[in-house]
Amino acid sequence: MRHLSVPSKETSLWREKLASEGWLAEGCGIHNLGEMRGLALNSKAPIRIADFEIMELDPILSGPKHWTEHLNPDLFLLHENEWPMSHDQIGDVIIVKVPEVLINYHTEIGAAMLQQHSNARVVCADNGVKGEFRVRDLTIISHNHSATTRTKVKESGSTFWVDPGQAYYSPRLANERIGTVECAKNLSSKLGRKISVCDPYAGVGPALMALNGLQDSIKEIFASDLNPKAAELLSLNLPDHWTACRDARNLANEFPECCDLLLVNLPHNSISHLPDLLGLLRKGHEVVIRGWAILALDSLSQAEIEIRAILSECEILSLTIEANRSYSPNDTYACIEAHIVR
Repeated sequence: MRHLSVPSKETSLWREKLASEGWLAEGCGIHNLGEMRGLALNSKAPIRIADFEIMELDPILSGPKHWTEHLNPDLFLLHENEWPMSHDQIGDVIIVKVPEVLINYHTEIGAAMLQQHSNARVVCADNGVKGEFRVRDLTIISHNHSATTRTKVKESGSTFWVDPGQAYYSPRLANERIGTVECAKNLSSKLGRKISVCDPYAGVGPALMALNGLQDSIKEIFASDLNPKAAELLSLNLPDHWTACRDARNLANEFPECCDLLLVNLPHNSISHLPDLLGLLRKGHEVVIRGWAILALDSLSQAEIEIRAILSECEILSLTIEANRSYSPNDTYACIEAHIVR
């Protein structure tokens, strides 16, 4: 295709001029030619334009903007308003909820998504959350290379293993984990030494990965999860720290007074589990409990009363409950932070 070579500083000027004359080819990108730029011309453009060189270059064409554009047009039109418009991508694994009416088109959906997303390896249909550990039930519908949902993700500068088909992980909680890093730094600064952290509901360890990189603030990490598949990945992600498959409520018997910072991320049961976890915290100086709970918006004050009762034998330096983000129309995913002395 013919392209007009124009000075890079005049690209916008000449693009507007060509468009106004009806000579600009639509849907084509701009070639970078060093100090010059190549603008695609259509068949109406003359053989000479000013004194600029006209050269033959392959057109830069924009690709499909949505995976459905890779479907057979007749098939797309047959279910035009039923194709899923959104999906999740964790590492190189795509997770999509497929409506029941499209259940026979798994192959077509998977192939089209892999065409659209060059950085994806596996496409899975999401059948909902199931089982004791509330993990997504995934069906692999298309894949390149290995057909596994185990993948690596990068978050806040750390790279670690996850498996959305075996253990819970949500990239949407990254901001909460950044808050944990700041909390750890502040506590280390207050105590004037490196601190120890315990996460009895660690999953695959996303909240601990960024902490693991704080060599000036973190001394040791104790991490466990009741899900054996999560604990397996946890050991891969934190090979230099203690990790295990454990019931969090029994952990204080094994590691009494082991930590300065306690993370409690079991949103439906965080508050009710607190009495069994207090023994993990060290005595005689400020320690921090940082937890998360799903609470009714109108019950935050009641939750504070309940937590204060649980901590009644401790000196409470501060206690905050913040409604961080919506969980449902009436519920919030709240962050709880208690600074106490046992």
